[in-house]
Amino acid sequence: MEKSLEELENRLGIIFNNKEFLKRALTHSSYRISHKKEVLEDNERLEFIGDAVLNLCVSLLLYEKFPGDREGELTKKRSYLVCKERLIKVAQELGVLDFLLMGRREKALEMKSKLNMAGRALEAIIGAIFLDQGLEVTCQTIKKLFSKYLKTLKPHHLSDYKTKLQEYLQKERGLIPYYEIVEMKGPAHKPEIEIAVKVGEEVLASAKGFSRKEAENLAAKKALLKLKKTKKGSKN
Repeated sequence: MEKSLEELENRLGIIFNNKEFLKRALTHSSYRISHKKEVLEDNERLEFIGDAVLNLCVSLLLYEKFPGDREGELTKKRSYLVCKERLIKVAQELGVLDFLLMGRREKALEMKSKLNMAGRALEAIIGAIFLDQGLEVTCQTIKKLFSKYLKTLKPHHLSDYKTKLQEYLQKERGLIPYYEIVEMKGPAHKPEIEIAVKVGEEVLASAKGFSRKEAENLAAKKALLKLKKTKKGSKN
């Protein structure tokens, strides 16, 4: 190990209760195989734990940071943060390769391969932090390590199809649409709402959502697409 564990602890801002967790997180399987006389455990099991904890902590961070985002948008953001490329970037910034124990052949590999190992070792380090320090400290550490990437993420804003539909109908028909609740079902804390958008007695479209705003916007989108398609067809 070219640099001491204490230096990595300083970079992480953590003092491990059990240094063996951190040492194990930095032990690649190739090092264990080439040091058979030593009783060593490599970092693969910690990587398994770290992967799960990383996904959980990132999910919690995103849930708190983006209260208006739906499940699909939160999933996209999480995928961006925990992908291999991001892990490698964070591992580089942390300097994981300075501490990683590898076999002689692995040390001679091209940098791309070694960075892939560093990215996986980062997950093992996260697993080690979790086992040694618990979930709260682990999530705080992940927040610090991924902070610059978290800052690049923006809330998802639905396109305002209600305004677009109103402008279209005023221009084409001189009318203003209105919205009616068709049905509400499901639990009180998370009801599914069906909304119909109408002009006069004509139902242009209907849609379901988990809030009135979402359902109205989706209904307006469907209505707008339908009206534009009908207009285009009448011209042909």
